[in-house]
Amino acid sequence: MTEKHKLFQWCPIQEKVVSVEEVMVRVHANAAHHFIHDEMPPTRNPLNPKEIYTSKSKLRAAYRAAGAVEVGDAYDRGYTTEQESGASERKLIQNIKAKMIDRYRNGR
Repeated sequence: MTEKHKLFQWCPIQEKVVSVEEVMVRVHANAAHHFIHDEMPPTRNPLNPKEIYTSKSKLRAAYRAAGAVEVGDAYDRGYTTEQESGASERKLIQNIKAKMIDRYRNGR
């Protein structure tokens, strides 16, 4: 893949601005480590197997154009099914308690 953009960063060791590949660092402070590229390995579009994409944004645009919803990164952000099922169980318990109290007060 050809590189379209070149990133530059201040190098404290060389005391000048150099490309990120040339930055000499004592710790991970290279800007290249924090840059997310749009390029990806060739990926076949599951909605249209004849299309192959190497750009993440173009693949997502094809998903949107087809009306598909891309599943996000909820699990990476800490989503657990146990927490969600626990919330629905708490709602159910509160609903049952409210009905029991209502029946007790109305004498049914």
